[in-house]
Amino acid sequence: ARQKTKESRKTRTNAESNNAEDLHANAEQILQVAFGIAKNKGLKKCLEHLIACKFMTPSPRDVSSFLRIHQNRFDSVMLGDYLGEGGKDDAETEYRNLIRFNYVRAISFVGMNVEQGLRYFLTNCGFRLPGEAQKIDRIMTTFSQCYWEDNAGDLHRCPFNDQDTVFLLSFAIIMLNTDLHKAGNVSMKNNRSTRKKMTKQDFLKNLQGVDSSGDLGQDYLSNIYDSIEAKPIDFINAEAGDSRQREDLSINTGSDGVYSSVCAMLKNVKSTEELLRGMSIHHWPFYSVEDFSKSAVCRNDTQFALDNLSRRAFRATWHHFHGVINSTLDRAHLDAHGMELALDVLKYSLATTICLNMSMEKSAFVMQLARFKLFTERRDGNITERNLTTVKLEDWYTQLEMDSSDPMNQQGLLSALDHIHFIIEDLRASLEVDTGMMKKMNQVTRRIHNGGFLLADPYRSFVREGDMVKRSNRSGRSTTYRFFLFSDYLVYARKTSPTDTLYKIHEELPLHRMKLVDYFPASAKKVRKNPNQSFEIHHPIKSFMVVANSANERKSWVSDIRQSIDRERERKIHLEKARLSASMHALINEGRFAEIVPPSASMEGLLEED
Repeated sequence: ARQKTKESRKTRTNAESNNAEDLHANAEQILQVAFGIAKNKGLKKCLEHLIACKFMTPSPRDVSSFLRIHQNRFDSVMLGDYLGEGGKDDAETEYRNLIRFNYVRAISFVGMNVEQGLRYFLTNCGFRLPGEAQKIDRIMTTFSQCYWEDNAGDLHRCPFNDQDTVFLLSFAIIMLNTDLHKAGNVSMKNNRSTRKKMTKQDFLKNLQGVDSSGDLGQDYLSNIYDSIEAKPIDFINAEAGDSRQREDLSINTGSDGVYSSVCAMLKNVKSTEELLRGMSIHHWPFYSVEDFSKSAVCRNDTQFALDNLSRRAFRATWHHFHGVINSTLDRAHLDAHGMELALDVLKYSLATTICLNMSMEKSAFVMQLARFKLFTERRDGNITERNLTTVKLEDWYTQLEMDSSDPMNQQGLLSALDHIHFIIEDLRASLEVDTGMMKKMNQVTRRIHNGGFLLADPYRSFVREGDMVKRSNRSGRSTTYRFFLFSDYLVYARKTSPTDTLYKIHEELPLHRMKLVDYFPASAKKVRKNPNQSFEIHHPIKSFMVVANSANERKSWVSDIRQSIDRERERKIHLEKARLSASMHALINEGRFAEIVPPSASMEGLLEED
């Protein structure tokens, strides 16, 4: 009887698993069609299609959650226009307000002043602020409401008496940002008359009497002005809308164009707290396992009821965990602590799919584990031709698949769980090393004007910095610059005035196209003064002489630059080989390899020749 019960339970589990896989395959197809509709016909038609296919309900919560989870798949301008829409009547207006509120309410503004909260809201939440005044008004009203709910009572960060002050100050900050950084402010020269930039005194004067209690604190407003002046709010780039399809960062980091695309995408990535917060603000009814076990599905089998409930619960929520991990991986080089937390989420999610025999979900989380491994290895400089396709042939992957293939083999499942634990711990140890490197990168880029672009490549690392004299080959003019050496770039910058706190970049030179000369014959006139302190940099962009402060410093710089050049060239070669290898495998799978490549040529030979 026990054996029959065991076999019956296994049969029901397998049937349910197969049905679930069919449903998820159908859901993925519905999603792809919907994204195509959004691109060609607009976001409203996309949502109507999903609701008609019963992929989701038309409730404001479901609509806003869908937009938040898949925001990277939509054009930022289109998403901003949709969030700013009003209604034709009172019912539709209320419906739109609830969608907008649920979308923004999932964002936490706790611990931010108004400028910090507004900067985060406009640059990290997936949409571009629309141009229509009424739409801007609706979005900013919702922001003001949510910010006030999070910070009311915090007199240091939110020293206001009501929500209206937040609304007015937010508009003033947007106008200030536009005035200082977007408008063509030119002085009265060459008969061109344009208005001057708004001064701090003008900004403070404009905000007199805004709060119902009187004038706002001068220091509070001055700090906002200084922050906007030093670092503008970079609104999400509208031109990046059609290129926001997420790419595999482990393969496509070989060109400068991808760096800018990744930088644009990172500005639209949802934060990990937002998804969890969006799930926590709603009330859900619950019923007991005993009640469920009495249903026709479970036939008074409490153990099967537990398995069934756990599987259903995780099947309904696993994509949230998957999205959180993906978001963290996409901004891995910006959030080291987030990577450690994402490892925990991945560990328990993967273990859950193995224990519940959820093969499709397990495959999705295993591929995320592979992304973690590729990221940490390449961050450490171990560049190989591996990618997310070839990783399926590796021992750890095949062993994990074999151990977890049979749900009735408890020893195999335990072995798979142990295997996951050891892999995660190894990754955690490597992340502890990366944390210091990431902190150093952040510290360096903060001292460079608009240096945030240097954080776009997750594999870039900081090597060293120092002051040296740059001597032009043509004019012979000598200028002192601050040189910053990264793993793939040499950047030199300077402060334009004694009062400047940030270095302004003069030039960025990719290392893989650079050549260094540090030996000069005795007859060389150009280094006669400092032969032991000089070396030449030759590059297609710019070539010049560099004079260090001492012979030892020159020797150290030359050594570090040459090592970085060698590593970067090796990385470029491996990336190109990986690209060619992936292309050839695709041709082989399509049966077209023989049409393009002569039969006598081998793949290894072609790669070697390249």
